Amino acid sequence: MQTIHIDKSKTVAFTGHRHINANAIVSLREELTYTIRQQYHNGYTTFIVGGAVGFDLLSAEIVLELQQEFSDIQLFCAVPYAGHHLYFRDEAKQRYMNIADKATSNIILSSRYYDGCFLRRNDYMIEHCSLLIAYYGQISRSGTGYTVRRAEANNISIINLYK
Repeated sequence: MQTIHIDKSKTVAFTGHRHINANAIVSLREELTYTIRQQYHNGYTTFIVGGAVGFDLLSAEIVLELQQEFSDIQLFCAVPYAGHHLYFRDEAKQRYMNIADKATSNIILSSRYYDGCFLRRNDYMIEHCSLLIAYYGQISRSGTGYTVRRAEANNISIINLYK
């Protein structure tokens, strides 16, 4: 497993649902941009995404856009296993590859898929952050629900943008 050395106190991780209502995308993008910018001004310069479709890809794209404004922002993609994006639909696959190419680093946590690899990816993100930005609609049996509960158990602050 690849590791990174970052200042946890200056690191934000993202978790959110894969499916976002089309009517919510524009307002979510605006609120997420505002929130990331606000956290940057609060001293957060490192951002970790899990590389899933939906909220993860949206978050990563916004962080990369904000790099144009704040050159010290870093984006890390915590990848559950090598090639996980190969199963995405074409548009999402292209978005992911664009993000991976521009990220500060891609942390590939396993060379292959195994049961539980997505949960281990979520654990990795929680271990390396002090703030979690979520898009969580209280669906308890989800990876997002798991990640939010792990953040709560570890006394990590959570900003939930779900409306």
